[in-house]
Amino acid sequence: MMRKLSFLLVFTVVSFISTNAFSQTEEVVEVIEQERVEILISDLPEAITNAISSDFADYTTDKVFIATQEEQDVYSVQLTKANEVGIEVLFDAAGKVIEQKDL
Repeated sequence: MMRKLSFLLVFTVVSFISTNAFSQTEEVVEVIEQERVEILISDLPEAITNAISSDFADYTTDKVFIATQEEQDVYSVQLTKANEVGIEVLFDAAGKVIEQKDL
């Protein structure tokens, strides 16, 4: 009986910790999304416009956002290509691709 109670207590504590950690992760993502601000395409750093021109030449830039992530500016660029699903590319200020995903 004592063993079952101990197991139940451990299970409850572990469940609470994992639920709490998951909710904290969601909060971080929401904060980043809330701090994202749309900017003009012309406000992109030259390194990013150069990267788009060379690596995404077949795409059209639709929207551009800036956010601060880990104390540095990151740029989220939404691109579309004729008759295809759009993509969102996350760049650092130096024009390096951090992440790319389909929209």
